[in-house]
Amino acid sequence: MITLEDVIKNEEVEALIKGAQKQLDSLGYTEHSHRHIAIVSERAGEILEKLRISRKNGRTCKNCRIYA
Repeated sequence: MITLEDVIKNEEVEALIKGAQKQLDSLGYTEHSHRHIAIVSERAGEILEKLRISRKNGRTCKNCRIYA
């Protein structure tokens, strides 16, 4: 499982996040980097739990989560 912490520590992902934030800053948007990623990943995890998305092996995932 990939966690938000894994994403934060990944240099390539970090460069993409910072580059995207610079673009958003120039357009006048508020902060959309790590805080936004955490919010979106938590909501995606909640949706997956409600849908009970199946894993590749065919078993139903009771505690599905997406982290980043």
